[in-house]
Amino acid sequence: MTDILIASNGHGEDVIAGRVLDRLVAQRPDLSIEGWPMVGEGAAYAARGIPTVGARNLLPSAGFATLDPRLMIGDLKAGWIGTYLRQARDARALRGRYRMIVAVGDIVPIGAAVLARTPFVFIGCAKSTYYRPRHGYTGFEKWLLRRYCTEAYPRDALTAAALERAGVACRYLGNPMMDGLEGTGDRLGIGDDETVVGLLAGTRADAEANMLDLLAAAGRAPHHMDASARLRFVFAARPELDPAALAPAIAADPRLGAWRVVSSGPRGGDGVVMRLDHPAGMQALVTKGRFADVLRLSSLVVGMAGTANEQAIGLGIPLVAVPAAGIQGERYVRMKMEYFGGSALYAPRDPDAIAGAVAQLLADPGRCARMAAAGRERMGEPGASEAIAAAILRHFDGIAAGRAAA
Repeated sequence: MTDILIASNGHGEDVIAGRVLDRLVAQRPDLSIEGWPMVGEGAAYAARGIPTVGARNLLPSAGFATLDPRLMIGDLKAGWIGTYLRQARDARALRGRYRMIVAVGDIVPIGAAVLARTPFVFIGCAKSTYYRPRHGYTGFEKWLLRRYCTEAYPRDALTAAALERAGVACRYLGNPMMDGLEGTGDRLGIGDDETVVGLLAGTRADAEANMLDLLAAAGRAPHHMDASARLRFVFAARPELDPAALAPAIAADPRLGAWRVVSSGPRGGDGVVMRLDHPAGMQALVTKGRFADVLRLSSLVVGMAGTANEQAIGLGIPLVAVPAAGIQGERYVRMKMEYFGGSALYAPRDPDAIAGAVAQLLADPGRCARMAAAGRERMGEPGASEAIAAAILRHFDGIAAGRAAA
């Protein structure tokens, strides 16, 4: 019998699962662990050499079908019903294979653990009481957790209190999303007197299209503020970005004619793979592998991302939230704004609107300070991965001892 199965349902959930997994292995190297990436390809597990099981949701919406009827229609055409039937069948087939399941995400891995009839704990990284009721925990989800879950670890203290009132066994141990964001301290060649605006284009297939839109918005900054020459726009690009393909896309975009690519390709080991100049004195940098450094340098962030947007507000960085070109579009961002509350400013997918929002925030330090406080409150402190791993091991030891006694 394998010791632990970690089931997660999404890219951000996989990243969180990976962080907790690392701490589990560090504290107990002898554990046998497998993963079930229920949505996507499971890169976080593959990178760690963790064997995977179970059917995967590779549908077009990547798990966001409930946000938009058009996404649901696309998923239905692509086999939505069959996908979830296969996952339910595979979950039932897990009975007796694991001592314990760690469910990461929302009701999908919860349901899998229940169908597997295996003791499980739940890391709740998708839902929060900061959302309106429609996007918070439903009565059915609370009942499942109350009835079947050994212990739940919600993402914030407000949600933990609400689940406790509903009779769910839970503890708030922090938010794993805030772990691993220490950065290197490298300023990427940016001067202390220059203002950094972080640009988060996401890690999905629409990332390069998002980058062009964000660069167009950066180019409009001189029309909205006087001190634009001091601005440094820094992209935290996804690992798959090909600078050689991005450069001609920039040259071909009529909105970006003022930007000039001055270098392309890695130089000096600082993670900067592209540099651009603007006649107004502004510069743009494209980095890879320097996400935490970009956040730490930024006075504010413009984000078309998912988890990355949340990590930004958690570090106290004011966020301009913008719909992405793909599945994290208008409906997704409107839903996320319920959670962000006062920590973020919404801007439509329009270069002038985005540039105006950036100028508005940079001119209002008081509002930025209030946004920073709201973001930190929602996202919590780092260290949760270690604490949750320790809690999981306590329950695992209890389960293992009980079975040994039996």
